[in-house]
Amino acid sequence: MSKQPHRSEQAGAIQWDEEFDIVVVGFGAAGACAAIEAADQGARVLVIDRFSGGGATIRSGGVIYAGGGSGAQRAAGFKDTPAIMFDYLEQETGDSVDKNVLRAFCETSAGTIAWLGTLGVRIPETFYPRKTTQPPGGYGLYFSGNEKHYSGIEPFPRGHVPEGTGMSGGSLFRALKRNALERNVTVRTRCRSGRLILNSGTVEGIQVLTLSGRAPVRWIHAALFNLGMIGGIFRKMISLLERVFSRSSLIRARGGVIISAGGFVYNRSLTREYAPAYAGCMPLGTPGDDGSGILLGSRGGGALASMDSCAASRFFCPPEAFVSGLLVNMRGERFCDESLYGATLSRHISAQPEGRAYLIVDEKLHQRAGLQMKDEQRLRDVPIAHLLSGEMNALIFRKAMAFVNRRINRVRADTVSGLEKICGLPPGSLAATIAAHNRRCEEGAADVFGKAASRMEKIDGPPYYAINCRLDSRLFPSPCLTLGGLKVDGGTSQVLRGDGSPIPGLYAAGRSAAGVCSRSYVSGLSLADCIFSGRNAGRHAAERAGSESSTTLTGAAHGTL
Repeated sequence: MSKQPHRSEQAGAIQWDEEFDIVVVGFGAAGACAAIEAADQGARVLVIDRFSGGGATIRSGGVIYAGGGSGAQRAAGFKDTPAIMFDYLEQETGDSVDKNVLRAFCETSAGTIAWLGTLGVRIPETFYPRKTTQPPGGYGLYFSGNEKHYSGIEPFPRGHVPEGTGMSGGSLFRALKRNALERNVTVRTRCRSGRLILNSGTVEGIQVLTLSGRAPVRWIHAALFNLGMIGGIFRKMISLLERVFSRSSLIRARGGVIISAGGFVYNRSLTREYAPAYAGCMPLGTPGDDGSGILLGSRGGGALASMDSCAASRFFCPPEAFVSGLLVNMRGERFCDESLYGATLSRHISAQPEGRAYLIVDEKLHQRAGLQMKDEQRLRDVPIAHLLSGEMNALIFRKAMAFVNRRINRVRADTVSGLEKICGLPPGSLAATIAAHNRRCEEGAADVFGKAASRMEKIDGPPYYAINCRLDSRLFPSPCLTLGGLKVDGGTSQVLRGDGSPIPGLYAAGRSAAGVCSRSYVSGLSLADCIFSGRNAGRHAAERAGSESSTTLTGAAHGTL
């Protein structure tokens, strides 16, 4: 990260172009929730977005990790509580999240889903029982994490999916955007942050760079955004276009600036610096996830936290048959339960020698996997409009990856020793691992890594297959998002300095901050954290704006006496 000091100006010497109570940088789920919450507290809010809004949210599956007794859980007959939810998430997050913050997250979780309901976000009250990355349309609840993998903690499904066709992140964001606009929140797109304006360490405003309103410039900017998902050269062209065709304005934010501009997965230099094990993974996000929000807060004095935390998801389920395979490292040894959530699997793989692993299956599992994928919804039955809109990306991804893993991203041998030789494993290592596993299956013994008995099957039917599971594989890319960012007070979302003191007037939410999912990730935890941290930021900044107004009015009245 650049060590250059943040360029600031003393607010007293500034001629402000505009004034708002709060300025929100980034209009994804976190920014929208911050704006809605602040507006509901009576604040006048400006939201700026570098592109057209939506961020990674609009391209996501829309899954929200929630529990503690939500309406969808109760309707499906699950008696979850905030305490049980806390016990599970405490195992997932370790020491990376303050326990009081995590407890508050769990205690408000069911209320968060109810709050979204008041905004028009409907969660179908139907439960999908099978293991999947995203349930079919019409299902609103499923097991989206590792709930079944911790002994002593009763498992409950907490993946809540908004109603929509396929990928429901779009429907979620559209509801948030509609509510923000209904509250008279000012939203400006094709605007990016310049620098923070500080006065004696307090953030009082921000420089905003607005792209030219001429249609050709904006069309090119939009086209480069989509191309920026593919190559770094296009992201550099975006920055060049913005430098040449943007005008600057200085906007005062009496209550503060809220940074909700995403993570840094599209900033390769930051990823290599802080999370080199994930540098070769496929970025999951948009070109806006370039770390600019994190850099903005850092140069304003904010400390960083959990920057080495990423979630790369190595999904090989569905098909469910593959969960009964054996995941081995380059020593031919198993190292985890193969039925874990994809991001958890990836974390285990990243810790192995060379970050490499193979999933071993035999012919019966290979064939069963093919039959299971045929049972899934067929792409030919999906309206072309839904395919072109991106709503069915989750289904396309599952179909494509299952095909690649069964037909391309694997090697095959008639014997275990032959498979060892092809994969470069030590002679006899894989044979010993499979033999030990098969004995446990025959004896009905518990799996050494805790895999459920229903997933335990002998690997004994040639030919044998080894699916390449290294994280930087080009044949089966691992979608990756960053989890760390600016260090914040989890209760207020205020950005903290290195000494732990808050920076007055500066907030961060979503993936620009080190939040609830700063160590571990399961589906829906990021969006849930965006909503939680965004609302906290909006509420506290609005209170601060109200306090500033009272102080100003009191001072003005006193001066006239």
